[in-house]
Amino acid sequence: MTKKHFEMIARVLNNRARAIKNSSASNEEKHYALFELRNTMYHLCDEFEAENPRFDTDRFYKACEVQTELEHAQKLIGI
Repeated sequence: MTKKHFEMIARVLNNRARAIKNSSASNEEKHYALFELRNTMYHLCDEFEAENPRFDTDRFYKACEVQTELEHAQKLIGI
């Protein structure tokens, strides 16, 4: 996979995180969905690192912004 592919996947995860944040679901439902999306992101990173030793996990996490949205959801439900 190339940088272009990693960027595309990060963009898709980022869009999903924003869609969850802006949905009409309850804060608890948003938290659960973002938690699962973050786990998916982690699993993808494991695969990407195996595929490409130069893969930058931290950069990918930041591009996805899933953790940021999850932390916001956690604050809303008091976690």
